[in-house]
Amino acid sequence: MADHEAETTYALALSSAIEVLRGMLGEAIDYLDHDKHLAALGTLVMFEEQAEDVKAAIRLFRRSVQVDKRRAK
Repeated sequence: MADHEAETTYALALSSAIEVLRGMLGEAIDYLDHDKHLAALGTLVMFEEQAEDVKAAIRLFRRSVQVDKRRAK
């Protein structure tokens, strides 16, 4: 895979992970607005796991960008 393709792939993966996270937060807010506190807590437990996925995607994307910068020199 070419460097630019890898960077684009990691950017898409990061974007997707962030979108899932945003959806979970929106869902948790909706539950809280409707006094469904246990459902909100359940969603936030899943949020913690998804946050780990986002952190992993950030690391991959950052490394891809750094490698691309090094090769451009």
